[in-house]
Amino acid sequence: MNLRKSLCAMSIATAVTLSGCSMTNDNEHHVSEFKNVINRTGSPQYMRDYDAYNHQRFNPMFDNGSWHGHLLPEVESNMGGFPGPALLTEEYINFMATDFDRLSVYKEGQKVAFQMKAYSIPGALIQELTSKGSDVKVRLTLRFVTNRTSLLETDIESDSKLTLVWDGELIENNYAKEGVPKSDLTVSQAYPDYQRKIHPTSDGLTVSFGKVRSTWSLLTSGQSEYQVHKSIKSDTKVDGLTFRSEATVSGDTTIYTTYSHLLTTTEKQQEKTLIKDILRSPEDYLEQSEQRWKNYLDMGLSNPNASVQQTRVAVKAIETLNANWRGAAGAMTFDSVTPSVTARWFSGNQTWPWDTWKQAYAMAHFNPSVAKDNIRAMFAYQIEASDAVRPQDVGYIPDLLAYNKSPERNGDGGNWNERNTKPSLAAWSVMEIYNTTQDKTWLEEMYPKLKAYHFWWLNNRDHNKNGIAEYGATVDKAHNTPEGEMLFTATINGEEREMHGISKYNALLDSGEYDNIEIPAQTAASWESGRDDAAVFGFISEEQLVRYIENGGSRKDWEVKFAENRDKNGNLLGYSLLQESVDQASYMYSDNKYLAQMADLLGHEADAIEFREKSEKLAAYINQCMFDQTSGYFYDIRIEDKPLANGCAGKPIVERGRGPEGWSPLFNGAATQKNADDVVAVMLDEKEFNTLVPLGTASQTNPAYGPDIYWRGRVWVDQFYFGVRGMEQYGYRTEAVQLVDKFFANADGLVADGPIRENYNPETGAQQGAPNFSWSAAHLYMLYNEFVTGKE
Repeated sequence: MNLRKSLCAMSIATAVTLSGCSMTNDNEHHVSEFKNVINRTGSPQYMRDYDAYNHQRFNPMFDNGSWHGHLLPEVESNMGGFPGPALLTEEYINFMATDFDRLSVYKEGQKVAFQMKAYSIPGALIQELTSKGSDVKVRLTLRFVTNRTSLLETDIESDSKLTLVWDGELIENNYAKEGVPKSDLTVSQAYPDYQRKIHPTSDGLTVSFGKVRSTWSLLTSGQSEYQVHKSIKSDTKVDGLTFRSEATVSGDTTIYTTYSHLLTTTEKQQEKTLIKDILRSPEDYLEQSEQRWKNYLDMGLSNPNASVQQTRVAVKAIETLNANWRGAAGAMTFDSVTPSVTARWFSGNQTWPWDTWKQAYAMAHFNPSVAKDNIRAMFAYQIEASDAVRPQDVGYIPDLLAYNKSPERNGDGGNWNERNTKPSLAAWSVMEIYNTTQDKTWLEEMYPKLKAYHFWWLNNRDHNKNGIAEYGATVDKAHNTPEGEMLFTATINGEEREMHGISKYNALLDSGEYDNIEIPAQTAASWESGRDDAAVFGFISEEQLVRYIENGGSRKDWEVKFAENRDKNGNLLGYSLLQESVDQASYMYSDNKYLAQMADLLGHEADAIEFREKSEKLAAYINQCMFDQTSGYFYDIRIEDKPLANGCAGKPIVERGRGPEGWSPLFNGAATQKNADDVVAVMLDEKEFNTLVPLGTASQTNPAYGPDIYWRGRVWVDQFYFGVRGMEQYGYRTEAVQLVDKFFANADGLVADGPIRENYNPETGAQQGAPNFSWSAAHLYMLYNEFVTGKE
């Protein structure tokens, strides 16, 4: 353990200037080395200016937990300002303007013609404006200094008297995809209650917003504002959705401007004092922001063997994770990290546990205070016995938290989700934060919460009570009737019927007399795995299923059955898939292992013994019951009516093919060496997983494989990392490094300036899904930290 590095990590939690923590060894990097790691240029023409995947197609800089972001101008007509801003309207990202507060300079009545050099460095956007035939130079530097305010320093060099003009216009174009309009309505027509108004103030201006509760696109409280405050007096005139401000200066001048997006009246009151202090001491705030980023890189860039390109990918990952960090707001009582600030369904402060465990693991190495708060944000809504909605779920962590609670919790949000949770990697993440900070109070805080979560799995998701939890679904209006009957929809002889009752569902499956069945609990169970439409949970396209049957298979191979879980009094707790998942069993193995380590450190001897015994039992079961000797791979197993003679719940579900669940026992350290050897051989087989971009989410021999299918082919960086980490743990580091080098070489755009994407096509390397994606960034950082060796 590097004590000096750990002390720096703990100090960063206070967000103070840390010149004493700057590392001075050979690994030290300067922020200025990393220009334009992510392309932050853009000129948004629509409030929702989407790409092909329905995500915002530009990559604004967000930082420090901010709720607004800025772009660099891509053309000289936008110079002098920072296009946007992008506003996070509670749960969605929307652009406020194309240009807002854009500076023009006039000398002797003539507009000065500038040439622009615009670039980003980690934590800052910079423009350098120079003119031919004039003595005027302008340098603009923009940084975030609080979780609601960015600060612009405008340095003007000139011996002349100058007139400065700032202008801007609120955007009216509503919605486009790849630049093609998808709505005939303006913003004002689509959202008449938005009522955006520009108000001049004594030191700038304010944009106010009306109350809009459009569940799936725009949410505002009626109190939110975008505020602009300047250190120079100016004369501002407003004309509808446009404004123009003017001021006069003589000689060299430095002007400071704050930009704040404030969501409630309380936030406006709190930030008012901070804004005044920022404008009193702007240089101090800018210096602290600069030092904060220096510390991130000093701590995070710890691999001296990485190449220049690989190091830039690590910086891109750090920038991405910090950009997705949101300051506490709305229902979220702690700062959190979202999957993607620019993705339509992942923005605002929407926070998932599966993402959180992985993001926090990586951020522990360069931003441990936010890593801790991200985990705290999830556990803040851990269910207690007194819970009014689901008292039967004591210890449970909801699947999705957001700015607005669900109607069941007296909110009006549509994204908040309690239909499922996510796999048991919380203790893995908590322990990594301890390892990087040596903060024992952190373990004391989290240990009882982790225990409650652990025992929820065993109480509410272990149908046959053998200590192996299943994936499943909670009691929820999406899954069951008010009386507790399970909901499903069946198509029989071309007629769609809404039905309920688990006995009816199982009877229909047994009869085979149906065209199609859709069961919401299956969706929730797959979500609970974190691998939404994976083949192992019965997902296969109709075309693939027909081909599978033509080749001698049966539709029944892809049917999933459920069981009701009830307490000792017969009360419904939820549903379990009647299959034990090898990845969840492996995660529970790790959960026991890390809880035992925590118990040792905290002096809970009896707990440590119990958790170690359970981890040993799980490892034995995984290797005995979930490994198929014939194919040399791990699989989920069906739960039969009675256990098999060997004590297993059932046989491996080999027919649904191989997926990354098969290397989860290696990643978690539960596999025997012999079984691991066989699994690695499959992983390295070019007919199985060793594709152009290796380790996809289904092998090429899987009946449900498709290179462009979400969780049945595409390469996700978390599953890739789990794979190579597992290989390394069983003596295959050389092969793991080779796969990492192959991934870096063939994943499209990874080493260029595009955003980090959600997943990649295994056969072409094409990037897909959400841009600026956190868990991809987290695992890319881990790959940099643990595997890259400098090979380009």
